Amino acid sequence: MSDQIKIPCMFMRGGTSRGPYFLKTDLPEDITERDKILLAVMGSPDFRQIDGLGGAEPVKSKVAIIDKSKEPGIDVDYYFAQVKIDEPIVDTKPSCGNILVGVGPYAIEKGLVDVKDGETSIIVRDKNTGMKIEQIVKTPNKVVQYEGDCFIDGVPTPGSPIKLKFLNIIGSQTKKLFPTGNSLDQIDGINFTLIDCAVPMVIFKSSELGLKDNETFEKLDGDKNLINKMDSVRIKIAKEVGLGDVANSVIPKTAIVNSSNSADISSRYFMPWNCHPAYAVTGSMALLAACKSKNTVCSEFYSNFSESGPFTLEHPSGLLKIDYEVNYKNEMIEDIKVTTTRNARLIMSGNVFVKKSLL
Repeated sequence: MSDQIKIPCMFMRGGTSRGPYFLKTDLPEDITERDKILLAVMGSPDFRQIDGLGGAEPVKSKVAIIDKSKEPGIDVDYYFAQVKIDEPIVDTKPSCGNILVGVGPYAIEKGLVDVKDGETSIIVRDKNTGMKIEQIVKTPNKVVQYEGDCFIDGVPTPGSPIKLKFLNIIGSQTKKLFPTGNSLDQIDGINFTLIDCAVPMVIFKSSELGLKDNETFEKLDGDKNLINKMDSVRIKIAKEVGLGDVANSVIPKTAIVNSSNSADISSRYFMPWNCHPAYAVTGSMALLAACKSKNTVCSEFYSNFSESGPFTLEHPSGLLKIDYEVNYKNEMIEDIKVTTTRNARLIMSGNVFVKKSLL
């Protein structure tokens, strides 16, 4: 008898992240047992993740779990897990809009949805946040098309465009756009905005943190004093708004904003202990909501309160563009819908093997 167990999976890149995608029914129902398997699959805890599929960076230590939905009007349920690299922690509080991009293609590949000739619409329920998303995947001859001419900054090769329409994104964890009731708060003498749209995010102005320019990814990722300063504020405000002790949780996320010569605003996104080499899709929606609201840390750099149009942010790898529809009531955001286009690629399909001794 083999001393390893094998689990069917597909290894995919979704947007600017990558990881294994599993059917929920192929993993244990018991959460503790499931998390042990996910840690073993990714090779955690080990800063190299040498004994698993993880890539030793947060954007490469992510997992998608997919299930055929029982909810009327929803095709599939999506569960996201962020696997800590050097600690035995699996965090399922946040979501990931990049890994989400691969959910539609995965559902088609696994026969979870009816495929149309030309393009197929898949309605996804994000079970981590409650968001509802429509994905439109190109399926000529009822087969997923991965090749295409859609480029996204942060990925070296183009792919087939996948359109994502995000609904129900306000208050993903706290049920409020501004969890504190304020658009601007202060802790430890540092001003910030805490916003919850697709993901809770603490946003700082660059100058508040002693930064002067739109620093590079490498400089910010290596600045542990900066990261610890933001993390201290993040942990304190999370307790105040009922998110509990988030010292070992990846939400709220953190971000820094500044002016941009090539986009509506420049931002650097943190996960939260490392700087993102590009930008999270969910993070871009939180940033959009902060920009579209008055008297936030973004207000110095952005003052366009139109109800629809494009929004472009500059990140370390280039630009990210999303389209929005915003409904205001008494100058406050009442509803917001976001559409973006990304791409995904199937890298491997087969089985991943896990040592029984690790379970």
